[in-house]
Amino acid sequence: MTTEETAGDPSGDDRFLILMRHAKSDWSDESLSDHDRPLNGRGRRDAPRMAHWLADVDLIPDVILSSSSLRTRETVGLMTEAWSTEPEIFFNESLYLAAPGSILGCAQSDASDARRLMIVAHNPGMAHLVSSLSGQIVEMPTAAIAVFQFASIDWKDLQPPSSMSHGTSVKLVHYMRPKAL
Repeated sequence: MTTEETAGDPSGDDRFLILMRHAKSDWSDESLSDHDRPLNGRGRRDAPRMAHWLADVDLIPDVILSSSSLRTRETVGLMTEAWSTEPEIFFNESLYLAAPGSILGCAQSDASDARRLMIVAHNPGMAHLVSSLSGQIVEMPTAAIAVFQFASIDWKDLQPPSSMSHGTSVKLVHYMRPKAL
């Protein structure tokens, strides 16, 4: 896989699912629970860089669904500071260390009518979901983003790839990680 695949046009009726693994977290304070670990210096640098990349490809999200962990909340905060418009943001405990099916479930129930939906969560669920949707193994290092384009889909109808109807078109249109910027 190349570091960036592009296709599609963000205009029109298509919907875009932006899947991001949180930026790099700090492991130095062993007294903190996993849920309460903050970002480290690299994470604080990478989140805005990825936000600028999303703006450059015209994919600032309308809605962000994020895990409730500190590192995902900080990732989202640093990203939204880099944009001229602020998306609706919802923090969801069920996205913390969520499996792919739970991630899709949050999209189905919480995405409203967003054309550009971003979900910020954790591995291994995020890497498994990206790999499943793309039909290939995709690594999701910290702060990596994979963008999928769906033709004519309502988020409430989003299903795992094996359950999608043959008429549903999903395509990996972008993949970027901080080291490739």
